[in-house]
Amino acid sequence: MTLDLSTLAKTASDTVEELTDDQREQLKKMGEEAGITEERQGTLAETAFLVVITPDGQVVAEPNIAAKIRTRRPANLDDFQRAGHVLVDDAIAIKTASITGQQMMQMTAAMVDQQRTNDLVRSLKL
Repeated sequence: MTLDLSTLAKTASDTVEELTDDQREQLKKMGEEAGITEERQGTLAETAFLVVITPDGQVVAEPNIAAKIRTRRPANLDDFQRAGHVLVDDAIAIKTASITGQQMMQMTAAMVDQQRTNDLVRSLKL
């Protein structure tokens, strides 16, 4: 179990009136020692990426969430649905192309093996 000390410190300082300033400071210090600072607060995630709809309508997945983005307007439900469909369709296309490429490599290897076998049979004059 992970204890988020910064959240604990904030919750305690906001809800428990009996805490002294020293106790609040100690909780804050414990959070800082654990590497939890105001800058590091936020949603804990395994990974993250931005989905951007460019002015010309292209949907782009940006792996760098710190990238500077200037938007013309806030996203709406239609944007979420459209971008989601494009990402899923693109992911399926990439996966299909990868599988097709692997199958082609396997077929090529099988053809090379068959050619070697044919050459061997011919050389033995069977």
